[in-house]
Amino acid sequence: MPDLDFLYELKREGIKLDLETIRSFLRTIGDPQNNFKSVHVAGTNGKGSVSCMLYNILKQKFRVGLYTSPHLVRFNERIILKDEFIPDSYIDEFMSKYKPLIVNLARENRNPTFYETTTAMAFNFFSEGGADFASVEVGLGGRLDATNVIIPEVSVITSIGYEHSDRLGTSLEQISIEKGGIIKERVPVVLGESNANVVKQIRKLATIRGSEFIAISRDAIIRNQHTDARGTEFKLLTKKREYRIKTRLLGDYQVRNIATSVLAAEILEPYGIERGDIERGIAHTIIPGRMEIVSSEPLVVLDSAHNPQAMRSLVTSFKKIFPEKPHLVIGMLSDKNHYGFLRAASSLSDSVTFTTPDEPVRAESPNRLLQKSMGMFRRARVIADPVEAYRRAREEFEPVLVTGSIYLTGIIKKIEGSSLKPFIS
Repeated sequence: MPDLDFLYELKREGIKLDLETIRSFLRTIGDPQNNFKSVHVAGTNGKGSVSCMLYNILKQKFRVGLYTSPHLVRFNERIILKDEFIPDSYIDEFMSKYKPLIVNLARENRNPTFYETTTAMAFNFFSEGGADFASVEVGLGGRLDATNVIIPEVSVITSIGYEHSDRLGTSLEQISIEKGGIIKERVPVVLGESNANVVKQIRKLATIRGSEFIAISRDAIIRNQHTDARGTEFKLLTKKREYRIKTRLLGDYQVRNIATSVLAAEILEPYGIERGDIERGIAHTIIPGRMEIVSSEPLVVLDSAHNPQAMRSLVTSFKKIFPEKPHLVIGMLSDKNHYGFLRAASSLSDSVTFTTPDEPVRAESPNRLLQKSMGMFRRARVIADPVEAYRRAREEFEPVLVTGSIYLTGIIKKIEGSSLKPFIS
């Protein structure tokens, strides 16, 4: 295991939404982000999935890096190059080499945060590893996210909903402006959101920046969709061609994410990306912790939905695929919309166990979740220990759906031992 103590100490800096410190950091280490091409993915929900899909498409032709957050089990999951997690040795070497710089930057402005340091590490790893492309997921927002120092070949905004209102704004228009901050001058942008007001706002930002605007609401048609517990098949028609999509991914929301990824990949055709690369990349994609079946006897499904919009999508998809109501195991962070999430969850099941995600600082008390859920569920209980909560649920109920936070689904991934890589090995 790498020595992550100093890196995690940087979490005391919290989240800083400005680019001055990350730019200074990157400038000092040689601006590694300029040594590879990239795709940049923002959004309230779906950005991790689309980042993984684009990684799998691009790797059909190129040496590709993938940067996502947070991780499920191990820090190394955040940074992948050519299908391998960043090695412990590289993490240790990077932190040892640049710890003095991190400390000294406080004299100019402030220490880089945990996330800024991790972003610099990822870009440096990709550069030194000879990456041709990197698929880069935004951490929070877009305009002032630490990743927004890259000039990508295409910008992608998957969806826009209400979350982090204290930082991104309280209206869809304000949030759209923040997410749309990743749109660069004359760089095409693909939008996976269908809300008319959001489409209008992002199209306006694209026009201001002279960027081609592509939207699934206008530029993609989905036909003959069939989904069961084994996966999803459908035809996707774009303005360029028809695709026959076969994937292990479950959920209508992944169909939208696939359509968004395909439209973004079409922008990359001048680099040699072809229809076969796109179809194979999608077919080889799995998304750990997203509508993932980790046990068949008893049936256990994990989904890292953590806001009302994602939970509503999960409810719709679960009902289509699985005939029986699940027992819910829910753990959430304190800064989420608990009432909206639980109200959506209660439309899927009347039986729930509240527990604690593996995030000591931000974990919401399961007892408070129980209080907030009064009247929503017929059967509700608290088992604070997530391992015990899962063991009991698995023994007593079928099916079981674990959701509410990636910091909870990560615990179950570790117990079940299923793959942490976003592709079929």
